[in-house]
Amino acid sequence: MSLINRKKRDRQSGRGSGYGDYRPGYGSTGSRRSRRRRGVAGPIIIICALVAVLVAADYWMNSGKVHRGVEVGNVSLGGMEPAEARGVVRERALGPLQEIELSGPDRFSRSAEELGVNFHVDATVEKAYAVGRDGNVLERLGERLRAAFPGITIDPNISYRSEKVRAEVEEIASQVNTSPQNASVEVVGSEVEVGESREGYKLNVESTMTSVDEAIDGMTGEAKIRGEVLGPQITTAEAETAAEKAQGAVAQQLVFEHEDRNWTVSPADVGASLDVAPNSGKISVLLNRDRMSDRLAAIYSDLSAKPKNASYDFDDSGNVVVLPSREGRTIEWENLLDSVENNIFEGRREYQVGTTVEKPKYTTAGLEAKKPTELLGSYKTNYTATTDQGAERVANLEMASSAVNGTFVAPGETFSMVEQVQDLNYEDAHVIVDSKEEIAEGGGLCQVTSTLYNAVLYAGLPVVERQPHDSQLPYIRPGMDSTVWYGDKTTTADDTDMKFKNNTDGYVLVQESVSNDGYMYANVYGVPNNVEVEMKSEEVRMTEDASEWVTYYTRSKNGKVVYEDSWKSSYSALYDDKGKKIPTPKVPIAEVNGSYNGFDFSSVE
Repeated sequence: MSLINRKKRDRQSGRGSGYGDYRPGYGSTGSRRSRRRRGVAGPIIIICALVAVLVAADYWMNSGKVHRGVEVGNVSLGGMEPAEARGVVRERALGPLQEIELSGPDRFSRSAEELGVNFHVDATVEKAYAVGRDGNVLERLGERLRAAFPGITIDPNISYRSEKVRAEVEEIASQVNTSPQNASVEVVGSEVEVGESREGYKLNVESTMTSVDEAIDGMTGEAKIRGEVLGPQITTAEAETAAEKAQGAVAQQLVFEHEDRNWTVSPADVGASLDVAPNSGKISVLLNRDRMSDRLAAIYSDLSAKPKNASYDFDDSGNVVVLPSREGRTIEWENLLDSVENNIFEGRREYQVGTTVEKPKYTTAGLEAKKPTELLGSYKTNYTATTDQGAERVANLEMASSAVNGTFVAPGETFSMVEQVQDLNYEDAHVIVDSKEEIAEGGGLCQVTSTLYNAVLYAGLPVVERQPHDSQLPYIRPGMDSTVWYGDKTTTADDTDMKFKNNTDGYVLVQESVSNDGYMYANVYGVPNNVEVEMKSEEVRMTEDASEWVTYYTRSKNGKVVYEDSWKSSYSALYDDKGKKIPTPKVPIAEVNGSYNGFDFSSVE
């Protein structure tokens, strides 16, 4: 039986699946599967055929050549044979990359050698040629497709020394880096000048090195100097604003008026009185009060006057007279400067000078009301009764007595000898220090003090501080002396002073002088007090090396004893300036009233 007949028979008998015959549940599934296989296989076959054609075409077109779409840096090598590609790359390497240009605030050029650049041309071309040729078929096809779209860029095989690049960039930085310059304002005379601001620049080394990397890798040879522009803190606009303010101040002279007088300050002097300085991003223009005060010195000289205290003096007849006081005048200086400071920049040019009357401490009327008209006490001492017969000691006596003479003490106040005689330009003369004669500045001050001390006691005034000498002295009776000394003016801790208090209702006036008769005299004047004083000193003990004396003091008022006192004074032996002891009994003793009839020291050489 033939196969055809069998198929025919099968169709006739109804078995199997007849062509075009459909029966539910029989033979339809197999027919559908067969048709699906034929539908899928067709496109696949077509795609494979196309790929094969493309591969063949690509192979034919790129055989022995760099695939199209492959670039090195920004240089296209597609379609080139390796030899040609090497030539193109070498041309670029020997061209732009031989000199790297850096542009920015300025332009700089550095050779490949300076940057340590080494361009490996062969290795670079091999990398480009290998695109689409390494890996399996799919990998190669994938690379070729990417090369076609959007393209593949190969990093050139370049080596360079980063430390050289850094060194060159840092050297460029040293040339381009500049500090910003602030604007400035300067007042010269009556002219105001503005110095313009300027931007600075700071090169960013790391960022600039990155740009050099990109220029080398991209084979462009063009790098950017990257950095930051530094702005000034004070701009030209700020300076011009300040200059306008200063210019307004110096535009015209200033006029100062007081009553019918006036003074002027020139624009140049106004300019010299301005402070122009940076301040928080701006420029401040202020009045310098001290310098403006200097420019107003003429006003101060013409209007200022210190008050003059009234004082006492003696007329030709020896009577106490009052020298009149005078009021002073003080400029209201701070108010004047405030006015100028607050208005000079607003255009005001005229100012009134205010003054205040300054009263003296001691007025003519005050001294007249309590004028010391009566001699209360007096005393004298012989200034030749000393081993020091030099003119220097006499000069010191005159200087110190002049400092004391004319001093008056108000009721209730205390007189200090140190305050009157310290820090004058004394000569060197004999002084007593620890019972020894020495040469030092101010020899003779103790005699001035002792003379006044006794005049005060005879005036009936209370002495509140007194210190005797270490040794007996010929010019003053033992027990009736008083020493004085002062040290550092800033402290009174080491001072030896003689002080008395005015316990009367009127002023006390001191008069002291050096006479040509060998004596110096001290007088104390005051208001009448009807006081009488008796005083004497007596020896208690006397040895070769020491002595002790007691002083008796009695004060009576209106014939009645109101005060009695006594005090002891101890003395050591005196040594001369050569160190020789003068036994205490050998020292001449003055009388209670200050008279001296002892040894004539003027005969001693």
